[in-house]
Amino acid sequence: MNLNQLRVFYITAMELNFSKAAERLFISQPAVSLHIKNLEELLNIKLFNKAGNRIYLTEPGHILLDYARKIFELENQAEKALKELSELKKGSIHIGTTKTYARYLMPGFISKFHSRFPNISITLNEGSSLEMIQSLFSLHNELAIVAHTDYPKAINTIEFSEEEIIFIASPEHKIFNKEYVTFEDIAQTPIIMREEGSGTRRVVMDVFQERGLTPTVLYEASNLDFIKELLISGEGISFMVRPVVQREIDNGLLREIKIKDLRLKMHSKIAFLSNMTLSKPAQAFIDILLSNRNHGVNYIEHL
Repeated sequence: MNLNQLRVFYITAMELNFSKAAERLFISQPAVSLHIKNLEELLNIKLFNKAGNRIYLTEPGHILLDYARKIFELENQAEKALKELSELKKGSIHIGTTKTYARYLMPGFISKFHSRFPNISITLNEGSSLEMIQSLFSLHNELAIVAHTDYPKAINTIEFSEEEIIFIASPEHKIFNKEYVTFEDIAQTPIIMREEGSGTRRVVMDVFQERGLTPTVLYEASNLDFIKELLISGEGISFMVRPVVQREIDNGLLREIKIKDLRLKMHSKIAFLSNMTLSKPAQAFIDILLSNRNHGVNYIEHL
């Protein structure tokens, strides 16, 4: 039994008239009769009885009609659900990003997205840039907004933003005895580093390696609030993107330290699997991101 035969039976059973069924199906009356005959032969059962000019369903015909009604109701529901997905009236998206972006950047983008597509749900996962790239391969996330890194060939990327990385410490820290500092000074001062896989850490470590220096690591941590609390209490120095610590700087709890002849930039991208067609919600979210992105390509700028 194929779906086309079942549809002819269903419409005929609803109309109880071969001619009206033919009109609704846009086929000839003999074609309707042939479909019914073939179906009855396939099932080895009589579906209709005829009395005069009228036709009636047999008991097996009533049973098949009940199932046919459920099948075509499900078909309509499936078409409606897919249409709603296509028109972004329903759906979901899983996005991965760094801890910094999850707290300081993504809420604004998610709010803008939901104002346009209120019925699309978003699941936001956070971790290091490396962890979020790996989450694409495990299909845990469809998109990842992460810091610049060496992306595998199976990953497509779109330029997204550029963030300034600043050198900070407590205003009472002894490093402020100098008008400015060099990376040689930084290498000799206990530093709180971000965790392995962090984009900020990568940018900073690239500069250390460029200059043949090794940092004196006091702590390694992924929790931004924990790092800030350590800094405020006078424990070490650190690097963070400006939005993370701007409030503490404005309130005098932390202070930015200028580095001689160097500005650090972290370049971020939108990443997704190259062999996977993005869902419409994912495409729509990318549009929101790109319409508000910052432009720039270099994440370390030498003055």
